[in-house]
Amino acid sequence: MIKLSSRQTDLFRKLVDKEKVTVQSFAQENHISVRTVYREIDNINREIALFRVKIVNRGESLALEGNGEQIINLKLNIPGVDSVLKVENRKNLILGELLQGHGPVKTQYFASKFHVSNAAVSYYLKDIKEWLEGKNISLISKPGVGIYIEAEEKAIRQAIIDLLYKNYSADELAGFLQKSFASGDNAAADDMLKHELDARLLNMIDYHTIKIIEKALLDFEEQVDYQIEDRLYIELSIHLALAIRRLLNGERIDLDSKTLADLKKAQEYTYAEMIARFIEKEIPLEIPEAEIGYMTIHLQGVRIGSRVLQVEEQYLATLTAKIIKEASDWFALDFRQDQTLQKDLKTHLLYSLYRLRSGFKIRNPLVERIKEEYARMFDGCRTVLSRVLGEDSGLEVTDDEVGYVTMHFLASQERLKGKSAKIDALLVCASGIGTSRMLVAKLKNVPQLNVVATASVLKIAEAMEKYNPNVILSTIPLQRDDIKVIVINPLFLPEDVRKLERELNVKISFRTEEQGPAPRQEYLDQVRAVKDYGTQVSILTKNVCFAPIHSRQSDEIVTELLLELAGRQLLGEAQVQSLRHTLLDREGMGTIVLPKRNFAIYHCASAEIREPMVAVGRLDKPAQLLNLLGKKEKVTTAFLMLAPAEVRESLEVIGDISAAMIEEGDFVSRINASSGVEECRALLEEALLKKLSQQITRLR
Repeated sequence: MIKLSSRQTDLFRKLVDKEKVTVQSFAQENHISVRTVYREIDNINREIALFRVKIVNRGESLALEGNGEQIINLKLNIPGVDSVLKVENRKNLILGELLQGHGPVKTQYFASKFHVSNAAVSYYLKDIKEWLEGKNISLISKPGVGIYIEAEEKAIRQAIIDLLYKNYSADELAGFLQKSFASGDNAAADDMLKHELDARLLNMIDYHTIKIIEKALLDFEEQVDYQIEDRLYIELSIHLALAIRRLLNGERIDLDSKTLADLKKAQEYTYAEMIARFIEKEIPLEIPEAEIGYMTIHLQGVRIGSRVLQVEEQYLATLTAKIIKEASDWFALDFRQDQTLQKDLKTHLLYSLYRLRSGFKIRNPLVERIKEEYARMFDGCRTVLSRVLGEDSGLEVTDDEVGYVTMHFLASQERLKGKSAKIDALLVCASGIGTSRMLVAKLKNVPQLNVVATASVLKIAEAMEKYNPNVILSTIPLQRDDIKVIVINPLFLPEDVRKLERELNVKISFRTEEQGPAPRQEYLDQVRAVKDYGTQVSILTKNVCFAPIHSRQSDEIVTELLLELAGRQLLGEAQVQSLRHTLLDREGMGTIVLPKRNFAIYHCASAEIREPMVAVGRLDKPAQLLNLLGKKEKVTTAFLMLAPAEVRESLEVIGDISAAMIEEGDFVSRINASSGVEECRALLEEALLKKLSQQITRLR
């Protein structure tokens, strides 16, 4: 972008508007010397040289030298000559019309509409064409016919959704779900483009249809006890509303028969059919199978069930532990103390990995503000994620993803500072668990506030009845007559502090003092927990076995490991059969092979087991098993961990073994190289005693 001073911009604007300007008149108008004017002209010409345009003095007046298209192109790249916002609004309006259009549109139509030249529209279309091509949409221009787009219906719908997210944050869209959009009839002339853009884009998702979808999703959730993540509810609602609008206009999506057949096998297809039937009760519309299939794909992307969680739980635990350790080292702050961070980050990574591997986009409307307000935390998280996710999963980490993870660590940072509160507040948040956790953590550091709960847009009434708060703090606009609503930014910026002070008539302060020693009872409970953990470490290291494995298939490997434990009298015959069934059910839903480690992990927590135990199997010949990325990989070691489901410390021990596999770079390789049970037992004992030592240190 060209950078000109306000005086240089003023001169350039006059010349673009073809005003008669001489060196002398401009000098007099700005109270500067003629020499200064010539110096300003030289500076401008240096800035605009790449556009092959320059200011020349033709005696009677100054003028721009260059052809019309070059001058227009330059004009669009100088802020203040034609505002960037105005230009972007024009481009977005053109995009909206093309994406919704049913036929060619003449370039002259847009030129007349925006009161610009055909050449200006041509420049807009260059950027629009590039944007559309990135969405697999072709922009066709035929002389005498006009411009139009060609693409599959799926690409057009995705482009419309991307256009919405390009112009509105998730919070703004959530506000639209709560009340019908109304364009400003009394808007000033300068704002008319923006209001027309709002009207056209938001009308792509009809408010009446949104309300029907909201009812359908609520009925569906209630009937099958299927919870859709709050942060993805908006995206699913918008997708369904758009699909219905397109269907009513005769635009249908196509899915090939094989893809549709595969989708029909998924549980989510049954759910999609149920939602479709709920919608058909309210709208005179038959939703075809292909649309239900497309809906299935979105359901698979917006709700991660326990089935997927079980398959990847071990990998996620180790991955989460490594990210937290790397972040702790990077920021010199022990995030490992924060159990909430471990839980929330693991859940988020499950969502992220599923979406990334499935090709679904991760959008973060707050990412630019996060970069600006929390640059150090953002840069650190980007480094950590690139190092861990890039190396372990081979996935490209986007800034949107870094933004969400940054919010988790910001929340943890706030939690580690302290707690407390006085005014009961209900937090309503539409941007996801990362946002709500960060807000809760920040607000809990304000002694004057007590965040009693967080709630989604749909669960406000339920939370109000249960917690009876004094005020609602919301990241989205809400209309309530029964309680004060204060809308705040999810990042809780200084202006939000001032707003709370004004609205609540209190002086907001922040707790900065260090936490004192834990109360005696709490301290004793922590000591007992450490003692119980140590007991479980002793039990597990006693219950370690090592065996050669002759099988090549995952189900047979599991059986051999269980039989080895049974041979040591650690399991009975009935337990072997039951655990084999449980483990194979889990394995049948996906791989648990660590990428590039030659290492397969099997794990299970069961009420049938009384003590934790580990079986290490050394394959006599490498097996080819699918890793977490769905690729075949050589496996030489099988590692089975079993724990009693009701013993918390035992589960912690198993979890810490998983963490050691990531935190200690050579742990897995040393297990791979081990030659017998005593060596394996020593490695496990060493790793767990380190964890026990850390717990003891934290008690001091």
